[in-house]
Amino acid sequence: MRYVNGDYYREDSKLVRSMKPWQMTHSWTTEQDMPSGRLRIIAYSPKKGVEWSARWQGTQEEPLEKVVSTIVETLQASHDHILKLMIAEDAAEARRKKERAAEWERYERREDARKVAQALSDSRQQLAETIEKWAKAMAVERFFADAEERLNNLDNERRQRLEERLELARAMMGSIDPLDFIEKWQAPDERYRSKYRED
Repeated sequence: MRYVNGDYYREDSKLVRSMKPWQMTHSWTTEQDMPSGRLRIIAYSPKKGVEWSARWQGTQEEPLEKVVSTIVETLQASHDHILKLMIAEDAAEARRKKERAAEWERYERREDARKVAQALSDSRQQLAETIEKWAKAMAVERFFADAEERLNNLDNERRQRLEERLELARAMMGSIDPLDFIEKWQAPDERYRSKYRED
């Protein structure tokens, strides 16, 4: 393209060819895409993954009307080749799909194993905490049992006052039955059951 007075013109246009050298003093040439006004036919495979295309461009010397038979022959001759490419792509896509499914199953199995391990860890931790609570509950139980035994050796007035305080203290502590603690404990299978467990 040649720049002339604020516009671009094709280098082979009549205007540019008729210009005198002195008229081109303030002009220059550049490359720029422009419509040619000629027909182009592009044949291609619309199937994703199949890279095949052919193109025919009409020219002034040879317009596309003259090569229609050649285009048809080329397309017919390419049929088997394109079919092979499509079959190969179908097979490759089936392999990719199978690989994705296998990778997803590996991920699911890893995630399942992680959840099983986490459930086991959480269950062990809760059991350790339950045992610790149980030990404290047993100490509290021994404390109250010992206090009740000592109450038998006191006179009536003091015993009555301390029995009331002992009942109040028991009520404040809530349940100290160790079996209540073990009932609340969750075993690993209660937390998470593996989807891939072997029977």
